[in-house]
Amino acid sequence: MFRKLFFSALISLSFTIVNAKLNSSPLITITFQQTPKAAYQDQQLHLLGVEGPGVIEVYSIIGNKIKEIKVQELDNFKSYLELDSGNMYIIRVTVSNKVYTLKIVTP
Repeated sequence: MFRKLFFSALISLSFTIVNAKLNSSPLITITFQQTPKAAYQDQQLHLLGVEGPGVIEVYSIIGNKIKEIKVQELDNFKSYLELDSGNMYIIRVTVSNKVYTLKIVTP
């Protein structure tokens, strides 16, 4: 469990090296980027890892738009959504000029 958590944290690190002066050593900034996650349980769509106002679009696996939800605050978002059991869906989250594409499989 620890090994999996460690490698997940290691993969999501991004390093930025900035040289302040020609003769000085570089400054290393470590930024943790949280990847958004989506889950579907008990006919509710849950989103984690995104904050602020945004738009959630739900598509079938063949590209048909099923629903569009405009949200004022995406932090710990939860909404009722009736989806067919045993299918895969694409969740497209647009927030602050960033687009995240997530996949869910309904139980």
